[in-house]
Amino acid sequence: MNIDIFIVPYEKKHILRNMLEIYFHDLSIIDNLELNEAGLYGYKYLDYYWTEQGRFPYIITADGHLAGFSLIKNTEADTAAFEVAEFFILKKYRNSGVGKALMDRMFSLHKGNWTIDTSMNNTIAQHFWRNIVNSASNGRYEESTIEDGTRLKWSFKTSKH
Repeated sequence: MNIDIFIVPYEKKHILRNMLEIYFHDLSIIDNLELNEAGLYGYKYLDYYWTEQGRFPYIITADGHLAGFSLIKNTEADTAAFEVAEFFILKKYRNSGVGKALMDRMFSLHKGNWTIDTSMNNTIAQHFWRNIVNSASNGRYEESTIEDGTRLKWSFKTSKH
């Protein structure tokens, strides 16, 4: 499979906006999300990825087809501390290595300290992130529960790249 990862230019923001709707649809059953009055989930932080420093919108393609995205943000100004704000791989490409390839690239491009969190209700994501974090940190990471026990968080420093 030919995988390409690129930062989304402003002119292509609509592609990411559309993919975010699919992502939130998938999460709606887990996180009890509801559509707004316009029939959309919406993502109020999307524009910040082109107006604020330290935010990085990426799309991944597999064999030329859209396969997912990752929204990364720098959590502390002027430091190498990053967070996965949102991450999504289309169901068709899950368990194919696409998600791992995307995160390997993120860790290579943004070296330093990382935090990743997911819903306690999302056991599939927990399994995925444990494997990714373990690999990226060489097994040296901290796992904790946050937000009144509703989210699971991993903190680590990338050691792989």
